[in-house]
Amino acid sequence: MQPVGFSRRQLAFGLAATVILAPRGKVRAEEVSEPDWEVLPHEGRPASAPPPAIAPATGPGALAAAPGTLRLKPPPAPETEVWCYGGAVPGPTLRAKQGGSLRLAFANKLAQPTTLHWHGVHLPNAMDGVGGLTQTAVAPGAVFDIAFPTPDAGTFWYRPLVPALAAEQTERGLYGLFIVDEATPPPFDHDVGLVLDDWALDPADQVRTSFGDAAEVGLGGRLGNWLTVNSKEPPQRLEVAPGARLRLRALNAANARPLTLRFEDLRVHVIAVDGRPSEVFQPARGAISLMPGTRLDLAVEAPGEPGRSGAVLVALGPGVPALVLTTTGAPSPLAGAPLSPLPRSRLPEAIALQAAARAELIIEGGLDPAALQSGAGPSLPDAARAWTVNKVAWPDAPKKPVLSVKAGRPVALALVNRTPFVQAMHVHGHHVRLLHNFDDGWEPYWLDTIPIPPRATARIAFVAETPGHWMIGSTILERLSGGLACWFEVT
Repeated sequence: MQPVGFSRRQLAFGLAATVILAPRGKVRAEEVSEPDWEVLPHEGRPASAPPPAIAPATGPGALAAAPGTLRLKPPPAPETEVWCYGGAVPGPTLRAKQGGSLRLAFANKLAQPTTLHWHGVHLPNAMDGVGGLTQTAVAPGAVFDIAFPTPDAGTFWYRPLVPALAAEQTERGLYGLFIVDEATPPPFDHDVGLVLDDWALDPADQVRTSFGDAAEVGLGGRLGNWLTVNSKEPPQRLEVAPGARLRLRALNAANARPLTLRFEDLRVHVIAVDGRPSEVFQPARGAISLMPGTRLDLAVEAPGEPGRSGAVLVALGPGVPALVLTTTGAPSPLAGAPLSPLPRSRLPEAIALQAAARAELIIEGGLDPAALQSGAGPSLPDAARAWTVNKVAWPDAPKKPVLSVKAGRPVALALVNRTPFVQAMHVHGHHVRLLHNFDDGWEPYWLDTIPIPPRATARIAFVAETPGHWMIGSTILERLSGGLACWFEVT
């Protein structure tokens, strides 16, 4: 099957549009101004290590969250104190086979309680890892046994999710890729993870300790000043055969910043969004955006002649090269071969909207940009309740679901954003269709993280799947800590 094209409108909603997190009104520049990016010259310096090839599938194992150090910047800058899984940032890439399972003993060696959330994975509710909703948080020094089946192939990620602590724990380095391989993996010359993060570093090159800051919680979230690719200084470089085909698994692990990828001298097709196969399409105008938490599987074809280069860039300033491919040697056997879509997922082809349970989720809160024009500094009387869904902030939300529905029933939700900020909401345990305005169709991809433009409504539909309590929470993690989450019940 040949790739099919998408219209500009089909991609404009969150996937190819550049979005901003600053409010539309004027505010004090010192409170929400974009941090200065540090871009070091790369000419004449050793190339960053190539991105690691993703290892074979793993079996039962152990994983610990613990303090550590990481070299984010080259000498003479000091190493940065971080928190990490398995002694690394990102944590080790965990793999399982479609139709298999994952078993893991998770040890908490931090001084805070924590959990492991499996972002995008359809799994038993008790394994979803939401502290205070699906489980009691794992106390310091404790071990939590994780086991769940893996019926769905895809690119997912794991991260902490105690709502009040997730922003700090993720910012300090607690995240990693989780990949479930197809029963029959499609042919690629290379399988490469591209985990992007923007670190908010202080002048001593340590993680800035402004967690809970009113401007971060109530406005745009925590925007960093140092970009890394797989926690290394960009660009990462890889030598490949002419015409080589790569499966690039891109993850935006930033706390708040949307990141836009651009491509130079590479042929690129999107083959999956948020871990689920999509129709094969080329990014509009050679660029595509990822909200925090979004994953994209990209089929990337290198130049066909030896001695050529192509690059994946992050659209910050003039553009930061994230990955540079250089061709060498004999052509790849896959050069010029037709690109087929990934095997279809088990998600339904159709959703009976006329039978759907319906609910409206109204997002409100944050700091009022107009109030800041007076010159007063930002203030949040109760930072844990800065944001609400249907007038309820997360500390109070576990008392009652926004919707209760039986497994197998269609669900249609209107996510109403009454704020001057773009929002990004993650639906746990399910993937959703983004509906057209009049419920007369949907976009041809599945999402688990939904962008909602300022003062707009996103309409989504899905089929309630596994019984349990499922969060819908902000992936702009400072807003999650500020209360922006709710949950629905499947019985």
